[in-house]
Amino acid sequence: MKIGILTFHHIDNYGATLQACAIWSFINSQGYDVEIIDYRPVKIAWIYFRPLIPLKRLQKVFVNIPRAWKMRQFLLSNVKLSDRKFYDKKGLQYYHDKYDVVICGSDQVWCLDSFRGYNSSFFLDFVNNKTTRKISYAASFGNTIKLRNYQQEIYNLINQFQTILVRDSNSVRIINDECNKEATKVLDPTFLIKYDQLKELPKIKEKYLLLYTQAEIGAEEEEFIKFVADEQKLTIISVGKPNRLAQKNLEGAGPKEWIGLHSEASYIVTNTFHGTVFSIIFHKPFNVFVPNDKSNKVKDLLVDLGLENRIVSDKLKSQILNKEIFDKEIFDIDYEPVSKILESKILQSKKYLVEAISQGAGDIYN
Repeated sequence: MKIGILTFHHIDNYGATLQACAIWSFINSQGYDVEIIDYRPVKIAWIYFRPLIPLKRLQKVFVNIPRAWKMRQFLLSNVKLSDRKFYDKKGLQYYHDKYDVVICGSDQVWCLDSFRGYNSSFFLDFVNNKTTRKISYAASFGNTIKLRNYQQEIYNLINQFQTILVRDSNSVRIINDECNKEATKVLDPTFLIKYDQLKELPKIKEKYLLLYTQAEIGAEEEEFIKFVADEQKLTIISVGKPNRLAQKNLEGAGPKEWIGLHSEASYIVTNTFHGTVFSIIFHKPFNVFVPNDKSNKVKDLLVDLGLENRIVSDKLKSQILNKEIFDKEIFDIDYEPVSKILESKILQSKKYLVEAISQGAGDIYN
């Protein structure tokens, strides 16, 4: 059986790179011939990599080039890409009947409200549904609430899918309400594999608070970060994006370094989904600032695992700023009940994915 995966894999983003690696790795571990379809829409590629071009921004260029190169090398070393690469939808037609199964996801491949906009390719419009099964795994609409003018087209495409597995409750609702199709919520694929062979341990002797952010953080959030670092006597290290609070900024870190930094951190503060995921994977004390555009996926995950108290609320920030007494459990997480919930969800997610691929043929999964 030959399987193709269509996802975000070519962009300068740790979470996207690692989820692509994870879904390929798990399916490959089940003995399937699987590859990621090397589709790189020009619009997306240009937005992510244009900072590498202007000479007047040399400092950012010299930081981003190593990181982008490391991400590319990480993918080439750890996943199989299709022989052909395409930059437009027309080229994808080559793969209309080359696979037994095509999987879209994970990540926000169905989000209509991001800079990527609507792209019917990620609803597998190029796949011949008479010769190839269409399924999704942990696909997400992100912060999209309504399908609007795309509703009828998406309805028609979604109803060609044999199985729909999504990452959050909002996506379940949209599929149910606007596409009249059943969807099942599963974990992000980064939960499905182990990272012992993929991480590179940092050469940092002191204990540190790892800061991994994408959206800007405000003054109150900065005060919170400084409070935690001071209270726990931790050096602040920022990965990916520089931050003025950090004693060390590791902008050029590759995926292996990024994983290692999360695995060895004494505390993690993030405003990203995958920063949250890897805090949980490595059983770290952590807190999350939740941007509006990530509220669906981050809150959904934390509520499911009983960790919603890790979200830094306005009340908690106010307590910090006013030096009030607050719950000291901010520094401790009891991961025993979390692990029980997570282990069950991992087994379920693996089962749903293998059954979707094999049509319930009784494949063994690990």
